[in-house]
Amino acid sequence: MSRPRKKTGQESTFLLRLWRGISGGLPPFVEQPTSAEELSAEMTINSMPSFGFFFMLALAAAIATFGLIANSAPAIIGAMIIAPLMSPIMSLAYGLVTFNRQTIGVSIITVITGTCLVVAIAYIVMMIFGMRVAGSEILSRASPTLLDLGVALAAGGAAAFVHTREGIANSIAGVAIAVALVPPLAVSGIGLQLGQKAISETGISLGEFGLFGGGTDIAAGAFILFLTNLVGIVAVAMLVFLSQRHGSWKKALVALTLFAGLALLIVEPLQESLHEMYIKNRVLRLAVKLAATREDSILRKGKIESIYVTTRNGLIHISADGYTQKDAMTNAQERLNEFQKLLAADIGEPVIMELDLIPVDIVRIRSAPAEFTNR
Repeated sequence: MSRPRKKTGQESTFLLRLWRGISGGLPPFVEQPTSAEELSAEMTINSMPSFGFFFMLALAAAIATFGLIANSAPAIIGAMIIAPLMSPIMSLAYGLVTFNRQTIGVSIITVITGTCLVVAIAYIVMMIFGMRVAGSEILSRASPTLLDLGVALAAGGAAAFVHTREGIANSIAGVAIAVALVPPLAVSGIGLQLGQKAISETGISLGEFGLFGGGTDIAAGAFILFLTNLVGIVAVAMLVFLSQRHGSWKKALVALTLFAGLALLIVEPLQESLHEMYIKNRVLRLAVKLAATREDSILRKGKIESIYVTTRNGLIHISADGYTQKDAMTNAQERLNEFQKLLAADIGEPVIMELDLIPVDIVRIRSAPAEFTNR
């Protein structure tokens, strides 16, 4: 039996020469770590509720609200970039690992007052415009899932690491875009102002669409998204600070336990939303499959415009609307019953389906040069 061959000095020299040839003679580069004194001073400054902080946050809130009302993704992204709310959140995470009570207290006050400011500005702007329409950018932030928690965890790690390394501070803008802080708070303010009179872009009452609390459900869902981002960012940022030898594991143990408990509290609604997203995906897949393989499919000659999935009393409810040709409406109830049974077997749990179909007459006409008429 042969023994594993040890790496010789010649092999090590060869690998070193190979690296120098590839890199052009440059040595491996590792960013200079930020000193404890510099990081502590930076976190102390970032935790302070200053005029500049509230001024920029107010502008970010206004931009986010206008972008949400106009359904403009670029405006919302711009609000994410200029919003300074990430700074006191990072200071909170640093204060928890170093157990600096002043930094913790000031950071909490700054985050809470900043949160209230954004919600208030969004509420006032929506009230001034007097609009009741909730666009897709608003609705997309009303149903957070575990995927959003995953984004928050990764963003928290990135934001903390940026602060512990010199020379990569320009990455913080990407972190601000990746994790949304101001837009969900703006949606909360918009939802509170919308109230029960909220309508979707298509003019369908959100109550009929599954959001039975109208704007109240929008506000609650968006605020859960903000809390998800906050908890995920702080928890992972603490771990990154500790891994970079800032703070103490013993001092941070209580805070880590607290945020782990908060994460468990929000996991259940996030998991439920992810499950509803999975159900919606299965509905669409089954509809496409049946439309392609069966002549009697209820949607073979139609189109689904929207699907909304909710869980009520532990039972999945699926509401969908669309249109189909009039001649495809024959025995619609029986075919929907069959679709419901196939879907229940596919996902492994009972479901209730409600389908609003608009029967239409489709007239197909064609025009072509005379020589191509029969082609």
